[in-house]
Amino acid sequence: MDFLKDEDLTLDLPNVTEISRDLFEDESEKLIELQKEDPNKTFDVDEFLIKNNFHYVPLDTLIRDLSSLSEEVIDALFGQVNADYDEYLKFCQIYSKDEAENETILDLQQTRLELKNFISHLEQLTSRDIARTQEVVSDTLEYLERLDHIQILLNNHSNILEIITLGKQLSKTLHGVCGIEPLEESISVELTRQLFILVTRARELLETLTSLNSPYVHHLRNEFQGLVQEFQISLKILTNKCLENPSECPELSKLLVEISQAA
Repeated sequence: MDFLKDEDLTLDLPNVTEISRDLFEDESEKLIELQKEDPNKTFDVDEFLIKNNFHYVPLDTLIRDLSSLSEEVIDALFGQVNADYDEYLKFCQIYSKDEAENETILDLQQTRLELKNFISHLEQLTSRDIARTQEVVSDTLEYLERLDHIQILLNNHSNILEIITLGKQLSKTLHGVCGIEPLEESISVELTRQLFILVTRARELLETLTSLNSPYVHHLRNEFQGLVQEFQISLKILTNKCLENPSECPELSKLLVEISQAA
């Protein structure tokens, strides 16, 4: 049983509108009329394609035809300009006369002025301000480094005084131990080792102050020399005791040899 009769069958292919200047001219006129009623009305591409059955056309073909039409319109525009150049000049004068009242010209002039000011400021920044900033940064870094150096020197001053003060206390104790009979080797060894460490550290810190010649630095050097002399006296006494009885103080003898070699 046939569901459809021959007369019900429609085998005609959809009719695709020819792409031409007239087609777009008609669409433009229709859009202008619609915008009179609805100013927000815009050109609907999808509606345009479906209404003219362009969705049945291969995309490459559609692009080629539209490109050809675009070139045709441009050529026609050039032809009209060449054919009636005076009318073209009249059209252009709309945007060139009455510059004071032309908003577009004023906007362009303002933009050009702002751009000129920006370029001027940029040149000033690159040629002068950046160089000045680099100089300020360099001076600041140098100043901070100098402050760090001064802080280190001040810390050294404080540390040297503390070390010398502690060294004198140990030196006084060591000198007292040297007079005890029999000699307490373990106490003598520990006091001598600690005092030698303090004297060595004080000497290292004083070397960092060689560029200074202040009265306070002279005072520190004199105090250090006094400590060294006291230590040398104690070392001489301990050395004599070890020479008198080498077998009784082996650890002390070993330490005294190490100190003499280090000095």
